[in-house]
Amino acid sequence: MQLGTSLMHQPLQLGRSCQSGKPPPRSKTKAAAFAEARGDVSNVTGGGCTLDRLIDDEQDDGVWPLEHPLPLPCWDEEYIVPYRLKSVREYETLACDIEMQLRKVLEEHNYDTIGNFLRFYDRFRNSGMDNLLEFFHMYSPPITSEHYTCVGLAFELWNRIRNKLEAKYPGIGSHISVVSCEEDVYSPVGYTNSCRFDPSSVPHNLEKEHVLMCLKAEFGGRQCVMLCDPGYHVARVVTVMADGAYPHTGWFVQSEENDIRKEYNYQLTPDNRHFVEWNERTTRKGKEENFVGVIYAGRHYLTAVDVTERRNLVYGFRSLLSRDQKGELIAGVYFKLLMNGDEFTMFYQNMGKQRVKIKFCDVMKSEIDKDLMEKLTICNEQLNLPENKLLNIIRNAGSVLRDAKFLLQLSDIDRCINLLSANN
Repeated sequence: MQLGTSLMHQPLQLGRSCQSGKPPPRSKTKAAAFAEARGDVSNVTGGGCTLDRLIDDEQDDGVWPLEHPLPLPCWDEEYIVPYRLKSVREYETLACDIEMQLRKVLEEHNYDTIGNFLRFYDRFRNSGMDNLLEFFHMYSPPITSEHYTCVGLAFELWNRIRNKLEAKYPGIGSHISVVSCEEDVYSPVGYTNSCRFDPSSVPHNLEKEHVLMCLKAEFGGRQCVMLCDPGYHVARVVTVMADGAYPHTGWFVQSEENDIRKEYNYQLTPDNRHFVEWNERTTRKGKEENFVGVIYAGRHYLTAVDVTERRNLVYGFRSLLSRDQKGELIAGVYFKLLMNGDEFTMFYQNMGKQRVKIKFCDVMKSEIDKDLMEKLTICNEQLNLPENKLLNIIRNAGSVLRDAKFLLQLSDIDRCINLLSANN
């Protein structure tokens, strides 16, 4: 089947169906797919509960109409139940404990959309298939600690909390959820008025490109939504109070570098209290730009892997980044997936942040320039990678950029997804 503008206008036919609101299981559980991808059967972080088991228990497959570029997102049937606390002081203590775990996740795990992409490409090439869309439908995206996107980072944090804090806060793990976010929403009011995220009303125009970890809490007759966003390097627990009073977080500076100041704000939408409006204000040389995302915090998001992680695979931008406990970027590489593209950007710390543009062809040589190799080595170390791992990653990425047929099919899928959500 050829992807194109006709994709958006043909009648929907179910390519993957469901009964009673629950999608059918694949031949393997997600946990089994993740374990196979790593070559082992364990993924334990800090306790007896495994990340694989958490994902397998909390995630499902969405219905996938045949002429649709992504599976349809789906949510739990029940609303998220608030975790009840005695007082605002107890909430403050809980928030501090969770923030400590959040900062450890930021420091110990890279944000990586290159590793999952390279694995996807390798699996496609080894499949013997020519049609990327058909393979895209069949592929089960694995979540492994070697290449966490926002999805893996949110589940990693959830798993740490249930392993580390359950004794102090009984039942805390069962109250945490992963929630979905639609970025760059043109009209938040129109979006929240038109979208009903429940099993009886599945939205067909959403890509749900981002997820966060969420905990709803209640204390002293007041309610709040706690959000953690390791995918966007946010090193603080964000508190969104229904009444807007303390301990509501409000506006804060997320990052400030090279005359670019980025500020975030989170608030409940006035017309629907199950949604959180995420405001981003970026100031460049005195010029202000605004961005609005909408987070649905009403129900647990069941298709973070099947929809959001899958959607990430076909983005036209790739990055591998290390962060410190404050969420500040230490080192990394990033590039666009351009036909005949031959350039990536690398940055690292060496008497201040150094940022250089490098050609893939210079790294693909059998003998690499000594100065370039030194820079790659520094960046490799600051990304906490095994020796020469970054070099291999960049070389593999450079090989993908030479595969014009693959990139053409990939960009076609990405374009169709963008068309799908263009009116949000």
